Order: sequence, then structure tokens, then C-alpha cells
Amino acid sequence: MAIPPAYHGDSDADDEYERSVMTSPILPTDDETSPTDTDPPSTEPTPTAFGHQIDIGKLSPGNTIVGWTTDQCADYISSLCLSQYCDNFLENEISGEALVALRQEELKEMGIMSIGHRLTILKGVYDVKMKQGIPIDPDDYKPPCKHCSQHLE
Repeated sequence: MAIPPAYHGDSDADDEYERSVMTSPILPTDDETSPTDTDPPSTEPTPTAFGHQIDIGKLSPGNTIVGWTTDQCADYISSLCLSQYCDNFLENEISGEALVALRQEELKEMGIMSIGHRLTILKGVYDVKMKQGIPIDPDDYKPPCKHCSQHLE
């Protein structure tokens, strides 16, 4: 026994839907002003306005990492998406000269407990030193490379 449909096959349900769409309120176009356009821009900080932001010019050859100020170092840490540690760098007065000398132990003493975050900072410093042609000391952090790991196998 077949169950008859709850609606008639020649129903106007589709027509009703189309009418409801056609009578929907019309949204304002771009050339129409909205009520918020008349309000002056807010000076309240947005989530993206907090923290430090790095200026690409700070990585220029004329301003090497060794000469960075504490603010520039904090900005760089923020550029690594680790802005939660900016205050740690400022409180510990980490300038560029100190930044290039940091090791895992010092970063841990500064309150950076995540191994991944410490490695991100150390690799970032290594990358900047390489880009700026700053010599890498024997005891500096050096990230593993594909070429090096192939020789170990």
C-alpha cells in the first residue's frame, strides 16, 4: 500500500516560495548610505590593534638584528605570531644583541615554557641572521635541514 503524498502533485508550493523570495526586503546597495556611515570612526582598539607589529623596514640591511632596540625585538616576536611573549622580552630588556645570544635555557627562564615556541623564536632569529649575513656562532641554534638529516640515515 502506497502512502499518498501530503500535498497535491500540482501544488503551488514552488510558486509560494518564489513569491516569498520576490517579496523579501531589499538590501541597500553600495551607493546608499547606511546608518553607521554617519558615525565617526571609533578610536576603540580592535583585536588586531593590540600587541606589536613588525615593520618590514626594520629587517633592512641598514638595521641588523644585532642593533635592534627592545621594542624592535618585541615587534619581531609578535611577527612570529608569539605576541603573548612581547612583554617578557620588554621586561627582560632583550635588545638585538641579547636576542641573537638567547638559548633554550634563557627563553625558558623568561617564561616561554613551550618547546615549540622556543624553537620558533630560535629559528626565526637564525633566519634573520642568515638573511642579513650575520655569522652563525658554533653554539648558535641551527635548525635541522633536509640535507643534514639524509646523511644521518
